[in-house]
Amino acid sequence: MIVRKSLLISSLFAITILLLGFTPNNALAQSSDVRLDYKALQTLAHDFVRSQVSAPESGRIDVVANNLDPRMTAKRCSAAPEVGLASNARLDGYTTVEIKCATANGWRTYVPVRIYRYKNVVTASGPMSPGQMISDSDLTFAEVDLNQIRSNVYTTKELLIGARVKKRIGAGQAIRPSDTCLVCEDQTVTIVAKNKALRITADGKALADGLKGESVVVKNARSGKSIEAVVTGLNEVTVNL
Repeated sequence: MIVRKSLLISSLFAITILLLGFTPNNALAQSSDVRLDYKALQTLAHDFVRSQVSAPESGRIDVVANNLDPRMTAKRCSAAPEVGLASNARLDGYTTVEIKCATANGWRTYVPVRIYRYKNVVTASGPMSPGQMISDSDLTFAEVDLNQIRSNVYTTKELLIGARVKKRIGAGQAIRPSDTCLVCEDQTVTIVAKNKALRITADGKALADGLKGESVVVKNARSGKSIEAVVTGLNEVTVNL
C-alpha cells in the first residue's frame, strides 16, 4: 500500500511537470536567464569602455554610451553575455562595443560609445595675429577634449611667453607648437657659443622653428656650417663649448 501511494505521488508530480511545460533542469535554466533591455545594454557598453580607458595626467575622462531605441525588445541570454570591442574598433574618440549571447539561438548587438579625454591646457585669451609677440595676458587655461586636438598642446605658459605667433589663433583655441616660434625658420638668429669663461656670438639662420629649451639646427652665416643649438630666447640659440 505504501509503495502504491509513492508511485501515485510520483505519477502526479510527473504529470504536473508535463502540464506546466518544464522540467527541473529547464526551471533552473529559466531562472538563470539574463534579461537585457536597452538601458542594460547601454550600461554594459559604458562600464566596459570605462574600465579600459585611463584619464590623461591631471585630467579626466567621460564615457557616454549612445542612446538605443527604447522600443527595442529586451534580449535574453541563458548565460552572461560577452562584451568587447567590435571588429576594427579602437578606444579612440568614438568606438563601438559588441555585446553577444554565445549560447544556442544567440544574438549580438552593437552600442556606439563616445570617449572624452579632458585636460586643462594653455589657450588664447583673445584672438592673436601673425607676428604678434605673446605676453602672459594673451594666455589662459581652459579644459579641452584632447581627442579634438591632433597635435601636442601646452600645459604651462612659460614656453610660450615671448614667442612669435605664426598664424592666426582664435580666442579660446588651444595653442599648438605649430602656431608659434621663439626662433622661426629662415629668420636671422644670434648664435651664442659659451663656457664659464668665454662668450662668443655670431649671426646665423634658423633651419627650423623652435621654442625655449628646444633643439634646432642653425646655419652659421660666416662659416656656412650647420650646428645644433638650444633655443634660449627670442631669435637666440646657445651652444655650450
